[in-house]
Amino acid sequence: MRCHIADQSANNIARVAVPRGTMVPGNVVPGGVMSYRIALRRRGGLFAAGGAALTALVGLLLIVAPGRLTGLVGFALVVAACPLLVAFGVPLAAGVGAIVSGVAASLAVWFAIGQFAAHRATREAVADWRDWFAIVWPLATAMVLGGGGGFVLFTLGVL
Repeated sequence: MRCHIADQSANNIARVAVPRGTMVPGNVVPGGVMSYRIALRRRGGLFAAGGAALTALVGLLLIVAPGRLTGLVGFALVVAACPLLVAFGVPLAAGVGAIVSGVAASLAVWFAIGQFAAHRATREAVADWRDWFAIVWPLATAMVLGGGGGFVLFTLGVL
């Protein structure tokens, strides 16, 4: 008996379970261990950068909202999501170029952290998003504390 994909025999369960027209790289079972590892490696950086972008967006919405507390929380979220803004002098030199450069550099670092964590998590035979998160959270905490510490030092230097 012959299968409809690449003229493979029907006893290959990895090929039989694939719906007609689906592209499967190599001999990877859809939804299997290798498929999950490949997805984790492809999406790790995007999830880290996307999470930072979403946090910055929520922070910007809180800054625009009325009230001192919402503005303070919003600013803290923006600094946590884009910690390199301080390195580009954003509170003092708030030009468009400095803001865009700081946000782009921060998102690039978040992407790199996410990709690094995905690579480290998938060194094991079976990896999932919990492994990725276990590697990302200490790095993310250090990044957020570094951005907050930089802002505090910047504030103390200006005052």
